[in-house]
Amino acid sequence: MKIKIGEFTTLRELPKGSLFLHGETIGLKTEYSDNNGRIDAYIVGSGEFFWGGTDNPEDQSAVQVVSLKIKGR
Repeated sequence: MKIKIGEFTTLRELPKGSLFLHGETIGLKTEYSDNNGRIDAYIVGSGEFFWGGTDNPEDQSAVQVVSLKIKGR
C-alpha cells in the first residue's frame, strides 16, 4: 500500500471523505458541517477535531491542505 501526495487545495475545496496533509498532520474531511460553515474534519491518530490553527469556521475552510490518496499495490 502506498500513499500518493496530491495537490494543494483548501479544506473547503477538498472532496468529502478525503484524507489530507497539513504540516505533519494527517486528517480526514467528513461529509458533515454545521450551519455556521464549520467543516467536520478530524486528525487521524488522535481523533481530535481539526481546526488547522484557526478559531472560526471561515478561516478553517480556507486552510491550505494537500490531498492524499491511498493506492493498493
